[in-house]
Order: sequence, then structure tokens, then C-alpha cells
Amino acid sequence: MLYSLLIILIILIISIAIGGPIATTLGFTASMATLLFLSTGHLSFLATKMYDNAISTDNVIVPLFIMMAEFMAKGGIAEDIYYVMAKYLRKIKGGLAVATTLACTIFAALCGSSPATAATIGKVSLEAMRKRGYRDDFSIGTVAGGGTLGIMIPPSITLVMYGILTQTSILKLLMAGILPGLLLSALMCVYSIVRAHVTPEVIGQQRHIKGAPAAQQEIVYEEYNTNFLQDFAKAGPALILIAVIIYGMYSGAATATECAGLGAVVAFLLVVFKRKMNKQVFFTSMEATVKSSSMMILMLTAALMLTNVVARLGIATALAQMCTSLNVNRWVIMIMLFILWYFLGCIMSPTAMVTLTIPFVFTPLTQLGFDPIWLGIVSTLCVEVGMITPPVGNNLFILKQTTGLDIGTIIKGALPQIGVLTFGLAILCICPSITTLIPSLMST
Repeated sequence: MLYSLLIILIILIISIAIGGPIATTLGFTASMATLLFLSTGHLSFLATKMYDNAISTDNVIVPLFIMMAEFMAKGGIAEDIYYVMAKYLRKIKGGLAVATTLACTIFAALCGSSPATAATIGKVSLEAMRKRGYRDDFSIGTVAGGGTLGIMIPPSITLVMYGILTQTSILKLLMAGILPGLLLSALMCVYSIVRAHVTPEVIGQQRHIKGAPAAQQEIVYEEYNTNFLQDFAKAGPALILIAVIIYGMYSGAATATECAGLGAVVAFLLVVFKRKMNKQVFFTSMEATVKSSSMMILMLTAALMLTNVVARLGIATALAQMCTSLNVNRWVIMIMLFILWYFLGCIMSPTAMVTLTIPFVFTPLTQLGFDPIWLGIVSTLCVEVGMITPPVGNNLFILKQTTGLDIGTIIKGALPQIGVLTFGLAILCICPSITTLIPSLMST
């Protein structure tokens, strides 16, 4: 069985090395493994299985969440959220950085995409922070870190894909992402406040010398000229939508797919009521939804093909038996996998990383006693780290394209956020109940 695994990995690595799309690579590897180790009859079975997976109603959640994100991103929702956060946090030292993180947190609960969160919030927050004298590397690092929350806080396309691949409850996976997402957001906020006090130069202020009179710096925020009701009208509908979706999933009043449908409809109506919906916005959003959904569903069905082959060959069982027979602590294996996920997160999208590795590692890890829901969360967190890890973290290049800053400045700002996320990963390993608490309280 391990010989079969070696051949499959060689085919997979060569296919990736020559530049093939991940979906094609997974499907080609599954097909070749079937011809080499199974039978041509099983190949026709795989084709039928792939078609059934592609038209499964479980996949409907993917385009609905993507549609919701597209409307939110193109409808000016992010600008309103950031405006309100910045207004009420402006008097805290480093408040605009905290506002950026919180805006990313809220937008992540409307979006489900890490690159989209980073790019959208980055456009509105960097200008505001630069206007206040914030150093570029600190500002862009805050956006890079906050942007990663898009694939942790529900709705998370990555967790949906993981749930479909592993037959784990998507509802419980999405709910499990809430507390870890809020934990990471809180850690980023604390880091920003501490950094602003320790090195005030990063927020455009001078370091106070002991014994010297405190400098009085009066900053006028003339653009914040709205009252509470006007602020609620800007950000309130988005917050209410988040609350309704999360409550619907938690209470069992609606399935994850129904909540995704509700989110897409309400997102559309919000953009209409804000008078930002036009023909271009609508068709651009629909086009992006179709492209992203098609790619993800094709990738998912190809990954399920490979999962089927791996199971039929007994590779997953053999790996599980090998892992359990090793005289090493299970956390040694887990840490080695963390390192692999960190690396893969640098060079591919979250969904690609999950679909590429989960078919091989899920069964062995669950055999070692790791909770499937906890595995989904920590694998997603590892992808978050990889997406801002140089030299090829995806979010780093997305921020370069959207902000125009040089890549060196972006990497310098992102490095501390890698430490914050890794610290969060350590907390989730020490206290896994943070991940499993909400799912354990759910009625379904």
C-alpha cells in the first residue's frame, strides 16, 4: 500500500510542477492511480461519482456564500463598517489599527474569503492610517493579519470544502470557527495596542522620554460628523445580517445552505438600498460568482475522486496503522503536519491546500485521537499563516496589487502577524475546547 502511495505522490508532484491547475492535477492523479492499481471499470465508476458529486445539493452553499461576498465587496459595505469602527476607536492609542482588525473581523463574517477581506478593507483603511501618520509597514501588516480572518470566521468556504471532503457537519464546522476567529482578532488588537505604546513611531507619534513634559497632540477628525443613528444605518444592517445567519445555524432553525441563500438575498438588497447596485456591479458579481464557484466545485469533485481511490487502495488505513504503531507522541506528527500546511499555504489557495492534503491525512489523524472539527479549524489556521508567509504568501501579492506598496514593506509588516497567528494556534492546541465548545452546545 505504501508503494501505491509513493507512486500517487510522484504523479501528483509532477503534475503540480508542470503547472497544471489543482483540479486537473487531482483528477489526473486519481485517474492514473485507478488505471495502475485498480481497473478500467472503476474508472467509469469514478466518472459517475464525479458527476454525482458535482450536481450534489451540498455544493449549492459554495456559490451562495461567494455571491454574498461579491455583493458585499462591491456594494461599499466595507467602507461603512470601517468608518464606524474608526470613529468610535479613534481615541485609543493605535485605534485605527484596532479598527482595521475589527472591520476585517466583521467583513470576514460577511465574506468568507481571506484575499477579498484583505483587499477590500485594505483599500479603505490604508489611506486613513497614512493620513494619521501611521507607518506603512505597520498599517499593511494590520491589514494582512486581519485579512486572514476571512477563512476562519463563518461563512468560510475553506471550512465548507473541508466538511464536504471529510463528511463532517458543515454547520458545526462553521460554528466552530467563531471562537477561534474572535480569539485571533482579539490577539491582533492587543498586539496593535501594545505595539503602539511600545513603539509609538509606528503610529506617527514620538516616544515619550521619562521626566520630559508629555507632548500634546490634538488630532481633528473632521470627517466624523455623523450621529449614532446615522452610524447604525451604515453598519447596523450588516451586523444584523451576521447575527441572523449565525443564530439560524446555531439554533438549527435553518441549514447552512438556507443561511447562505438568505445572506445572498439580503446582501443584494443592502446594496440596492444603498443605491450602489447597477448593471455593472450586478453582472460583475455574477460573473465572479460563476468563475469562483465552478473552480471550487470542480476542485472539490476531483478531490473526492482521489479520496475514493485512496480509500479503495487502503492507503488511508495503512497510514493510520503506521502512525499508531510509531513510538512517538502524536503531537510530533501533528507539528510536522503544521509545518507542511504552513509551507503549502504559501504557494496555493486555501481550498487547494485542503483538497490536496485532507484525503491523505484525515483518517490517520482521527485514528490518533484528534477531533475532526478541531482538525478543520487548525488546518484553516495554518493556511491563514501560510497566506502571509514570505516569499510567496498569496495575500502578500494581493496586497501589493491593491495598494501599490513594495513587497519588502508588506513582508516587514506581515512578519509580526505570523507570530500572533502562531501564538493563537498554540492556544488552540493547548485548549482545544475553544474550538469544540459551540458545536457541543448545538441542538443538531
